[in-house]
Amino acid sequence: MIKIRHMVLGEGRPKICIPLVSSGFDALEEECASLLSCHPDMLEWRVDYLMNKEDFNPVTDLDKAYRIIRKYFSDTPLLTTVRTKSQGGVHKTPGGDYINLVSLILSSHWADIIDIEYGHETMDTKILMARARAQKIPILMSYHKFKRALSEMEIMDVLENMKSFRPDILKIAVMPQTPLDTAALINAAARMGEAFPDTPVITIGMGPLGILTRAAGNRLGAPLTFAAGKEASAPGQLTADEARKVLDILYK
Repeated sequence: MIKIRHMVLGEGRPKICIPLVSSGFDALEEECASLLSCHPDMLEWRVDYLMNKEDFNPVTDLDKAYRIIRKYFSDTPLLTTVRTKSQGGVHKTPGGDYINLVSLILSSHWADIIDIEYGHETMDTKILMARARAQKIPILMSYHKFKRALSEMEIMDVLENMKSFRPDILKIAVMPQTPLDTAALINAAARMGEAFPDTPVITIGMGPLGILTRAAGNRLGAPLTFAAGKEASAPGQLTADEARKVLDILYK
């Protein structure tokens, strides 16, 4: 379990996280206003969308966007993510740019919890982890594989390698092709939950076959479920309303 502001992840019913996917300030204002009625447990600020803004300036643009988010959601936990194109993002971000941008977000405290991608150079990853810890910002380490599914053993290997960096939360998302691929994600999460009970593990199956993984529960890979607000940030996301209805049924 981990506490982020007032929210405790891994305890009680799974929490709903809605991504912010606007690429401009006016759109972000509208998006935040439209999500107020959804009452999200957490927001994921997808910075890579804003990076597509013309004449993007990291310092001034991110500061302005952060202030807009906090105007509408002053105390909602904020997961800040720079998703690279190779892992499903919408902006090409070379390794050096990724390190600099995440470092800026950390030093500016534009995150309650930071997403750090697994798969970058080991030393770069260690540098970011150290900077996050120095700022006392929790870390969600993520890995996305869009081209194929992974076997249960492969999922376990990735999660265990990620765990060696000592993040606070582990997240892996793959594209299942068969029901067995979906079962592999849930089984891997259950096994990791037994091995590391204090570390929330998120295992997501993208696309139609993965919908079950988005509501499976705390020890089965879904302590935090990502649900679409303005638009989905990954294939197969339920809307926030749909996710809440499912969780209402499963966690009365």
